[in-house]
Amino acid sequence: MKKILSILLTVFVLFGLVACASTPAADGDAGIKVFMVGDSTVASFNDPYYYPRYGYGTKMGDYLEGVEVVNYALSGRSSKSFLVEENYTKLQNEIKKGDFLIIGFGHNDEKTETARYTNPVLDEKDPTSFQYHLYEKYIKLALDAKATPILATPIVRRSPKGEYTGSVIHQTNTEGDYVGGDYAQAIRDLGKKYKITVIDLTTITKELYETVGPEVTLKYHAWLTHKPDSVDNTHLNAYGASVVAYNVAKELAASKNKLGKYVKQGIVEPVEVLVLDKNPSYVIPKYETPTASDKSAYWVTSDPWRGTVFGDCGGAEKINPEAGMFEITENGKTISMRSGTSDGTSVGKIASSSDGIAFYFQMLPIDKDFEFSATATVKFAANNNQVAFGLMARDDVYFDKFDNSIKSDYVVAGAIGLASTPWNGSFQRASAALVKNPASVEAKPAAGTTVDLKLIKKGNEYTMIYGNEAPVTVVAELNDVDKENIFVGLFTSRCIGVDYTNVKLIVK
Repeated sequence: MKKILSILLTVFVLFGLVACASTPAADGDAGIKVFMVGDSTVASFNDPYYYPRYGYGTKMGDYLEGVEVVNYALSGRSSKSFLVEENYTKLQNEIKKGDFLIIGFGHNDEKTETARYTNPVLDEKDPTSFQYHLYEKYIKLALDAKATPILATPIVRRSPKGEYTGSVIHQTNTEGDYVGGDYAQAIRDLGKKYKITVIDLTTITKELYETVGPEVTLKYHAWLTHKPDSVDNTHLNAYGASVVAYNVAKELAASKNKLGKYVKQGIVEPVEVLVLDKNPSYVIPKYETPTASDKSAYWVTSDPWRGTVFGDCGGAEKINPEAGMFEITENGKTISMRSGTSDGTSVGKIASSSDGIAFYFQMLPIDKDFEFSATATVKFAANNNQVAFGLMARDDVYFDKFDNSIKSDYVVAGAIGLASTPWNGSFQRASAALVKNPASVEAKPAAGTTVDLKLIKKGNEYTMIYGNEAPVTVVAELNDVDKENIFVGLFTSRCIGVDYTNVKLIVK
């Protein structure tokens, strides 16, 4: 018996010694933290989605040991806009000697808004540049605290067609006052200049996505609903976040960076069946066709017109007129509509992943043809590609509903892509994909622009006319959600104000 106990004790001691020898914390490193900052591709979420969003920062702890991962990344932030957040202040106060800081910005530094945009071309000495913000506000912060900074280039946006060029890989074009460039290369150059480790996630994810193809990458990304066409091509799901975090860890282990010794031994690439789980709280939504008496609780209009705000509109509290974010007003024969404010506040969007709009409309039987026309006068418009306005015919409608999963089909005679050259004077959503029609030759609809719009339905053909542009005709069924009705009206989204006059809807 004594011999057995002696053997067991020896085994326990040996196991303990082995465990201690393989755990970095045993080397006197207890309390070391890995701070993470960045945008939505790094951040954590609490989503109602079918496959919820996960930033890769939420999965880094699965591949590291002996350190604590502190994820301070926030959705929608750039290296510039993050500086005013409480999480940046926390980072400043908490980072200490021996810690690590992984810096993952880029997606939103490309945005046209002044609050987020940083110049990708200028070097770190220019206070307007991407490199300046990365170096002065993050790298130096870590170095001054005797912590180790690590740069990560942004992951690619998923391309449904498998084409990885241009803005999908964060290479933007100079257009007017907007200076474009290669954001990932700016990070690589900065890392090389200051001998900072760079995890090149742009290259890694580009090569991975091109190799596995669109059907597999579909499984890496968040789905707003149970339908594959609701995929969010920017944001990862739990499986995609694990795949990216695994690649970060693999790169660290192969590097000379001190964080490499904290990567778990024998890490393996995530397995889809073990990681990709749908949200257990998700309920397949049921659509209810509006009755003749259904109306908004907020927007007062004259029959047969009705007003509503719905979709990805920034939150339920933004819909109430008292919030001052939207406007749908009948002023005699003028319909004044607004999404956002003239001082630059944005609400709603027309984006690849979801829509949020103010809508002034009539409900018609799906088998009715019509000719719809109006004159639009732009009062203000932000230089943003999610800003849009015009005449819309769509599959479904909702009253006063905040829901960022709405991504139904529609056609528009109007404007979108106001930050692009060329911009687009007609567009549609078809099978959930946003399709912009041939480039416009008309001047961009800045403040003061007046343009005539027309939308004509003949069966399942819709002809869209923007000003003096050539008519664009498309085929659209618009009966996937509501089988019996179509909804025709005026809309605004994101940050624009429009007065609509000469509004005529002739039903045939």
